[in-house]
This record gives sequence, C-alpha cells and structure tokens, in this order.
Amino acid sequence: MTLTKAVVTGAGQGMGRSIAMKLAKQGLSVVLIGKTSAKLEKVANEIQAAGGSAQAYHLDVTDDAGVEAFATWLGDEAVDVLVNNAGDWLVEPFETTENAQFDHIMDVNLRAPYVLSRALLQNLRKSDNASIVNIGSIVTVESHGGVTAYTAAKVGLRALGNSLAAELRPERIRVMMLSPGPANTPMRWDASPDIDPKMLVEPETIAEVLWTMVSLPHGISIRDVVVVESLYLVMDD
Repeated sequence: MTLTKAVVTGAGQGMGRSIAMKLAKQGLSVVLIGKTSAKLEKVANEIQAAGGSAQAYHLDVTDDAGVEAFATWLGDEAVDVLVNNAGDWLVEPFETTENAQFDHIMDVNLRAPYVLSRALLQNLRKSDNASIVNIGSIVTVESHGGVTAYTAAKVGLRALGNSLAAELRPERIRVMMLSPGPANTPMRWDASPDIDPKMLVEPETIAEVLWTMVSLPHGISIRDVVVVESLYLVMDD
C-alpha cells in the first residue's frame, strides 16, 4: 500500500522539520503546519528543492476555529499520516507554576492533538493504511522534578493515544506514541542550555523511527516507542 499524504504539526524546525523531510523523501506530499510562516516556507522550499512535495499551512493548533478551517481546506482528501508533533516545554517548580502556564502546556501538548485528530478522522478513514503518531517524551516512562505540567500533558497524551487506538482498532487505524529522550532541537536547547550534546538524539534518527512505524503493513501496529541516546541511559542509571 502506497502512502501519499501526511500532515505534520510543528513542522517549522526540529523534529517536525526532520519528520516532514523524511516523509517527503519517501514520496508523501506533506502539509507543514506551524505558527511561523517563514519557518514553514523555508522547510517547504527545502523539500521542493530536493524533489519532494510540500505545502505550508499557517495554523495555531490551539485555535479551534483555525483547526476547523484547516479541515475544510483539506476537504475529503485522504490523509495517511498525521503527526501531532507541535508542543511546548515548561521547566518550573510545581509550587510556582501558574494556572495560565499549566493551561497553556495542556492546550498545546494534549488538547490540540485531541482536537486535530478528531477533525481529520474523516480524512484518515479514507486511507488504506492510516496512522496517527503522537510525539511524546521520555517523561512518559520516567519521572523528573520541575516539569510537572509538561509531564501531566505528555502522560495524558499517552493515555489518550492508547484509548483512541482501542476505539479505532476495528477500523485498523493506528494510533501510536513516539517518545524521544533529549533531542538535538531548538526547544531542548532553550530548556536545557547546559546539556551535554553527547546525550542528545538527532531529530533525523527520530524521523527514521517514525517512518518505520507508519510504513508497517496494514493492521500491524506498535506503540510507546522510546528513542534515547545510549549515553543517556548510562547517565540515568
């Protein structure tokens, strides 16, 4: 079965960019979603220069009306792969995390994938081998202090994905989570400027793993995939 269409959120940089470029290299036409048009256009141009197909679509995934407009724009076109990659990070002690900060982290990392996946479900149902991939985090399998809001959102996303996978199992639509450890992305460097670069996973590696997940034969699925640099495991021990 040939995969032809993908939607990737947070596609303007980091993991989203690498995932979009990998999917385009494999022959999919990719819709790049993000809040910064200039970044999206740059990635779209890179893909097109390499012979791939990409369209940039400016969208804040927390904007319900914008998500509805995007679904209308797609129309009845089949979508084979939806990657819920857009997210935000918060390093803040529990005691000083403000309600507005918590709400923002939950909106971006948990609510937005819920709303977008529901909006595009009609398109995914038109695919012969559909996948929803939610980008999680190492915090879904191990606990760290100072990131309570972020952890709550990502663990919630894992639970959402598992429940939705069960609900869509009769239709053989995969719902999977890919949880990277620390990755070599702008968001990681903003959150942890002193991190040892040797502990970081390259975003291209994460994209390779995602491709393996979405290109499985129809009806075959995996979930809760964690990708880390081996040195991270040593440090964690």
